[in-house]
Amino acid sequence: MFKTFFKLIKKNDEEKEIILEKKWKANIIDTTLDEISITIDESYTEGTCEQKDSDNDLDCILDSKIKREKTIRAIDVYTNEEQIFKTHKECSRKLKIPLGYIKENLKYGYTDYFGEAISYLNKELDLSYTQYENLEYLSNNKTPTEIFSMLNDKIFTSKISQRKRDEILSSDKIEPINMHYKFECIDEDYDDYFKKYKSIIKRGGKKKIELVDKKGEVIEIFKSIDDCANHFGIEKSEIVNMLKCGENKIGRYEIRYSLRNI
Repeated sequence: MFKTFFKLIKKNDEEKEIILEKKWKANIIDTTLDEISITIDESYTEGTCEQKDSDNDLDCILDSKIKREKTIRAIDVYTNEEQIFKTHKECSRKLKIPLGYIKENLKYGYTDYFGEAISYLNKELDLSYTQYENLEYLSNNKTPTEIFSMLNDKIFTSKISQRKRDEILSSDKIEPINMHYKFECIDEDYDDYFKKYKSIIKRGGKKKIELVDKKGEVIEIFKSIDDCANHFGIEKSEIVNMLKCGENKIGRYEIRYSLRNI
């Protein structure tokens, strides 16, 4: 009799534990669903069904806009006066500032310009760092300040005469140039372009390319970027950069990503 009684108690306790465990799991599921719901809500812009651009997307957009050299806003940091220019070159010419300064400020936010100092040190130290010449240093994996610091260290470690070292150290060309403008990319055309081709730009694998005439009619479809590059005798990397930046003219024609499923 006692054995039967204890078995009943044990069975009831086990059933209670099962019920409690089910309730606990259900609470976890509800909580997880709530969190997922919040995450989804936050990934959309308010009042729309469009996803916000990620930080990686924004970096990609900025890099492409810098390469395109289209519309920018120049702001005087002292007076807050704003001017809009159709191209970076127009801005450089009218404000009498180096093109490299515009690009440095857009990419890194610098108001000091390191480009000329980098170019001077690269030349005077007779270094073979071609990536530090002209504007190529902006494509390096180091920032202009890091490159500048490294080149300054080279003044003391390079095999040059003491006379040459003193000449470099006494030159005002080794110092960054203080500027007083900051810039903002506008280039709304690229915003529309990125929105249209975002999924293709970001993914890897083969991408179909369309060749388009002046009327906008497709005259040929390439099955891959390689096929397109081979057709025109152009490096694949150049085609990739053209398509990524939306600068798609090749002679009388244009190329573009194909949105067709063929």
